[in-house]
Amino acid sequence: MPKFVVIFSNMLFFVFFILRAYAFFVFTCSILELNPVENKFRTFLCRLPLLISEIVTLSSPWTKAVFSIESTGYQRGYFYNIIVLNFAIYLFMSTYAVIIFRGKLKAKREFYGVLFYLLLLTIGLIFRILLPKYLLMDTFCVMTIISINLLFMNPEYFIERRTRLFNSEGLRIILQDTTRQKYNTIFAFVIRHYQEAVEIYGAKQMDVGIRLIGLYLRRILPKEKLFYYRSGRFVIMTKSSVDVSAVIKKIEERFKSPWLSDNVELYLEARFVEVSPDYEMYDSDIVINTLVNALSKANNSTDKSHILVGREMFDTIQNNTAIKRALEKAIENNKIEVFLQPIMDAQTNTLVGAESLCRIRDDKGEIISPNKFIPIAESNGRINQLGEQVFEKTCKFISENDMSTLGLEWINVNLSAAQFMKKDLASDFSNLIEKYNLRPSDIHLEITEAVIVDDDIMNNQIQSLRQKGFLFSLDDYGTGYSNISRLKHSPFSNVKIDMSLVWDYCDNPNLLLPMLIKAFKKTGYSITAEGIETKEIEETMKSIGCDYLQGMYYSPPIPMDEFIKKYTKSS
Repeated sequence: MPKFVVIFSNMLFFVFFILRAYAFFVFTCSILELNPVENKFRTFLCRLPLLISEIVTLSSPWTKAVFSIESTGYQRGYFYNIIVLNFAIYLFMSTYAVIIFRGKLKAKREFYGVLFYLLLLTIGLIFRILLPKYLLMDTFCVMTIISINLLFMNPEYFIERRTRLFNSEGLRIILQDTTRQKYNTIFAFVIRHYQEAVEIYGAKQMDVGIRLIGLYLRRILPKEKLFYYRSGRFVIMTKSSVDVSAVIKKIEERFKSPWLSDNVELYLEARFVEVSPDYEMYDSDIVINTLVNALSKANNSTDKSHILVGREMFDTIQNNTAIKRALEKAIENNKIEVFLQPIMDAQTNTLVGAESLCRIRDDKGEIISPNKFIPIAESNGRINQLGEQVFEKTCKFISENDMSTLGLEWINVNLSAAQFMKKDLASDFSNLIEKYNLRPSDIHLEITEAVIVDDDIMNNQIQSLRQKGFLFSLDDYGTGYSNISRLKHSPFSNVKIDMSLVWDYCDNPNLLLPMLIKAFKKTGYSITAEGIETKEIEETMKSIGCDYLQGMYYSPPIPMDEFIKKYTKSS
């Protein structure tokens, strides 16, 4: 064999050996949804080991750096180990990326799958170093490629078994793919009241019905991307050449007829969602979350017209997702902030109490409105942890500061409905009070009317907390359905009149609010008026007998350190 052929074939072997390490690194980045070449500097850093190794290798016919072909045969060069070092560098970079960005992996299967194939490559590299005369590393690389195919490219992971359509994971993968632009139109439909249909027809019959719908979609749309996204939800991605309106009309017509399942007629109704091409501007998670949200609205709507998903809805979901991430980050890192708003004595116009209010910040350090993150915390179950942090930080504040110097007799802390349902709430709060060496009366617990839907639950929980020494304030009176006769039997010490009632009375004075306050005070409650924003509102609320006043007229909620500076009495 000619010498130049031997040199050329060896050079190709080493070139592709080095390139293989970079290929595995790029694949790992794609699994982690990372783009290692999103800017020029990062591109240069990521490719630098590859470029150096390839240049050294390609120069070997002249420099003999990696290999040489002599009269005595094949010889290693003085830089031979650069190919091993290159592989080790990319293996390290891949492992580091998995550890740092493991949160981006959606399933445990993906996390353990990546670790498994990186372990195979590591073992192969060790064999390459210890037993260089044997091609064992190539065997481990082949095993790695097989593992990747089984773990990440196995079609069964992305196919829904009943319909043989792509499943939710398949939808996410395709939306992440750059080729999704070929399918620039998305529409979806949901079987209305799917869970009720399952109860009526039975799970087995509905499984057959779902399969029949999948077969129908595959028949009328054989070249489009079809997905079944659980719970009676179907998603279709089409090319621009498809007349979406005509397809939707055709599917609607089909749903007017029953789906026959083992001699059982399934009468099902579908609601449709159409997505604007703006979806291409958003990442896959935002698109999917927006679709699910829109399908939920369509399912609950009595209006048969289609829901159009545009940029406004995408932006709303994107903002909510950012808020959710900020909330998760704040809770996990104990970064929930507590702001205090003063409560003034109506007779002396001096500080007497304060209300603890939770705040979180976005990535830019800006305060996120509680109206935005509290509903999310309630819906995703994080409200308990949020409330516990607020309570403990309030306890810590009281223990570290002289309350009399601040003019504070107590601080109010809000209880959410979810917290109120927690059976060990009384013992948890009592333990924190003991931990910070406080009196339970230092903290008053505010309960909104929305919490006290069930009188038995309310009374049992309040009695448990009262036995620990806590006092209670009924918050936002006037926004719910409580009445005086009901509250007369409730162990509250204070009633906070909601700002809507306060403002309404100031705009249109009548006998109702003064009589209500008089009745409350005769029953033994003290009264706090919320929403004091002007001197006129302050004077009006004083004149009708309110004991305490709270509102922006005195101060907005401010951080604890600012509260201390503002209200510490000079000696």
